[in-house]
Amino acid sequence: MGNYLKDYVRMTFIDFAKGHLIAPLLVFAAIIIGLEWTHADMKVATLLFHWQGGVDSWPLRGHWLTENVLHVAGHNFVILLAVSVVVGIAFSFRSDRVKPYRKGLIYLFCSVLASVLLVRIGKSVTHMTCPWDVIEFGGHMLHSSLFARLPQGTEFGQCFPGGHASGGFAWVALYYVLREYRPHLAKFGLIFGVGLGLVFGVGQELRGAHFLSHDLWSLAIAWTSASLLYYGFFLRPAGLKKAKFADVSQRVNVKSTAGLPQK
Repeated sequence: MGNYLKDYVRMTFIDFAKGHLIAPLLVFAAIIIGLEWTHADMKVATLLFHWQGGVDSWPLRGHWLTENVLHVAGHNFVILLAVSVVVGIAFSFRSDRVKPYRKGLIYLFCSVLASVLLVRIGKSVTHMTCPWDVIEFGGHMLHSSLFARLPQGTEFGQCFPGGHASGGFAWVALYYVLREYRPHLAKFGLIFGVGLGLVFGVGQELRGAHFLSHDLWSLAIAWTSASLLYYGFFLRPAGLKKAKFADVSQRVNVKSTAGLPQK
């Protein structure tokens, strides 16, 4: 019975992963390889820097739109969304109308939190710098690829992955929530999460806070964590229950026919 359950769950996960993990991550890997091969991070940052008229600093770093609206207000908006989810979870214990959505709300909160924390951990263990700290843009630090070692004694940056963009991309988990409760609206959950992350990411790139690849990595982390948690919350338990039910039914049938005379 134990092996049967393991095989059932494993097949379910593989089927899910083919379209929701493997395919997206292969596309992501191809894009990242292309960015590394063409040095697109520096090229895009240089284009944005000169477009702004930058000489020894990023003119849009402290602009009211990029700093006050997209960064500060955007950060507060994400906090408001998270608080709304927590309030929804609390109400699910008091309201019969909200109760059916409790599992989805808990999943959404856990997914958003996991995405943001994973990006925060990434910042503490990687060495990549922000564009505004790079020598080419008026800073004092060396720019280096994620996959290359910095020279000994070089100051490490803590700018990777993109933290602010992750606060937007984390909401791609809405795709899975809506897939459970309102399947016809699931694509709008995906559009919201990707769109919010892109707005935040572009705003930070205009300020010189992040390179393009930083934000793409944040999206990949958010999607991967949301997908894995969705499987854990909604698919795996269902697989186990079905397998157990099938086994119980089989045992009942065997017992009910055991005492019958053979023809």
